[in-house]
Amino acid sequence: MARVETMESARVIDRLLGDEPGPTLIIVGGMHGNEPAGVDEARSVLGALRAFETPIRGEVVAFAGNVRALAANTRYLSRDLNRMWTAEKVAAARATKEPQAEIAETVELDDALNAVIARARGQVYALDLHTTSAAGVPFSVIGASDARREFARHFHIPGLVGLEEALEGVLTSYLATKGCVTMAVEGGQHKSPDAAESLAAVITVALAVVGIADAADLPELADAEAHLTRARGDLPQLIAVLTRYAVEPELGFRMEPGFANIQRTTSGTLLAKDGSGDIRAPFDGLVLLPLYQAQGNDGFFYGRALRD
Repeated sequence: MARVETMESARVIDRLLGDEPGPTLIIVGGMHGNEPAGVDEARSVLGALRAFETPIRGEVVAFAGNVRALAANTRYLSRDLNRMWTAEKVAAARATKEPQAEIAETVELDDALNAVIARARGQVYALDLHTTSAAGVPFSVIGASDARREFARHFHIPGLVGLEEALEGVLTSYLATKGCVTMAVEGGQHKSPDAAESLAAVITVALAVVGIADAADLPELADAEAHLTRARGDLPQLIAVLTRYAVEPELGFRMEPGFANIQRTTSGTLLAKDGSGDIRAPFDGLVLLPLYQAQGNDGFFYGRALRD
């Protein structure tokens, strides 16, 4: 029987502690305030573990990322919280007296994460759960280490290699420097039922993969694995991210309508327009994470399959 501990705050979604030592799984949802699905599904999945008194070992804890932006239902208030996570930026946030929301969020969330890592009784894993402005399938963002690629391999969804390295200051990269095995997941379009189901499935699979709970004690596990496999469809397992189109606000970037968050595209396809003219696919490949929301500096990424 799991011994569970509840911590009531806006930051902590839920926390369950097993009597036996074991791995720690950190779940972060809502790093962007217009992406509440990760928060909702972490609450739902961990709540089910609590309700059914599922035996666990180690610890699983879920945090809301940008609490203030979630309350305002906006991506961020002053700056993107998921670009704040380098040692230098965190130190600067701790040193500054600027009254900015994301400065406070950085310090508060870092304190919470450090406390979990310090009390861990085994390997620490971390999931950073997101959704996208474009419709599409769930996929993972995989860091460069062998341990992180091996972790991601168990989820049977497309994995983007090279995206994390193209983005300075993301949470998964920061936690990896602290010895955590990390993975970011984009569940699908904001507030869509499919995205919610996909994120719940990822959490369920992760509980078994890391060893928090035994597969036999997770009745939803088979359905979760089947859902993620179906969602991937015929998309490649691994995709190399090769280029990023950065948005220059003064140029009035506008993505062409109708692209999914991962979509096969042929050379020369019109992808977007801005003040410099038409922006077209540079080769046969995949357009990734097209921007269909007001806030954001990444117009889209482009890549190709590593293997099918």
